[in-house]
Amino acid sequence: GWSRFIACMLQESSDLRDPLNPAENANSAATFGGLSVPHQITSMFSKVQNSNLGVALTSVRSKIRPWVTDFGAVSQFTRPGDDWATRLRINVTYYKGNYGIIFTGFVIYSIISNPFLLVSIILLLGAWSWLLGMRPRLEDGSIAPVTVGGRVLSGFEQKVGLGAFTLLLMMITSLGSTIFWALGASMFFIVAHAITHKTDMHEVDAEQFGVPGQFTPSDAAA
Repeated sequence: GWSRFIACMLQESSDLRDPLNPAENANSAATFGGLSVPHQITSMFSKVQNSNLGVALTSVRSKIRPWVTDFGAVSQFTRPGDDWATRLRINVTYYKGNYGIIFTGFVIYSIISNPFLLVSIILLLGAWSWLLGMRPRLEDGSIAPVTVGGRVLSGFEQKVGLGAFTLLLMMITSLGSTIFWALGASMFFIVAHAITHKTDMHEVDAEQFGVPGQFTPSDAAA
């Protein structure tokens, strides 16, 4: 009867016996799309999400305006006049999320177009991820030490060594010049877009422009 059914549900193999079992939750958190994901990777992504970088990325994503009906609306582009400086100031603030995506796109294109640079970045990301959060652990739970020539390196020495290797690889692959090219190309596009896109249809929180209440950015230019 019911007593037998309940007893079966509370067997050792049943999740209902302890639905908040940490081990069960850990196992469920370590799967994605039916594939097993190492705990170090999920932990690393969790740290990034909760860090200042994660908060900044979330903030930028919330500022992205509609690409077709707003950012790229053909009817909103006109030849810039005496108000070009006002357009530039307002649009850079209003479309900062979109401009951030565009800059990222230029960076990604620059990296993909240089296979050696792409491989170098993948290696560096893997090395830093391994050093900061994916290193194996010993039986007592401590992180396995890094030894070079029989000498155990301290955490500071490990970071300095990998940092020096990173700088060397950046110089060899011209990563700095690639970033500057992406920055220059994106800045040219951003300025051209900002000074030719009208601002009278923007509906925003005026606190972004230093005045209280809701308004259209064209009010700020008045």
